[in-house]
Amino acid sequence: MSDNNAPLTIQKVRDLITEKHNTLLDENDPILMLVTMHRAFLDEFELMLNQQTTVAEEHMNEHVKAFATEVRKSTNILLSKAVKANVENCIAEIGQHQEVMSNFLSTIKTWSLFAGIMLILSITTTLSVLVWGS
Repeated sequence: MSDNNAPLTIQKVRDLITEKHNTLLDENDPILMLVTMHRAFLDEFELMLNQQTTVAEEHMNEHVKAFATEVRKSTNILLSKAVKANVENCIAEIGQHQEVMSNFLSTIKTWSLFAGIMLILSITTTLSVLVWGS
């Protein structure tokens, strides 16, 4: 027998027995019925194995889909938490900038009031010098 993966046939069994035992079996020898029975059992086993493989693949696909769904949910939850934290951080930063800008605006108002007073004093001094002389 040269091809060990080929299906078992009656002729292959006859050739094998002839080769290994130097006995030639007739084509109608009852011992060859075992070949037919074994081939039928093997065919049935292969059918059952293929069915079980299909069922196992379906179960694996279901589990993979369920796992992928759970991973997607977890990822979305983590992403949502990260986005929420980022937004809260941005709001806090904006609050700090708003406080700094409020202080800056207050300082500008104070300096503009001071500049206004200085302008009035300058104008008054200039007018008094013009009117009353030096």
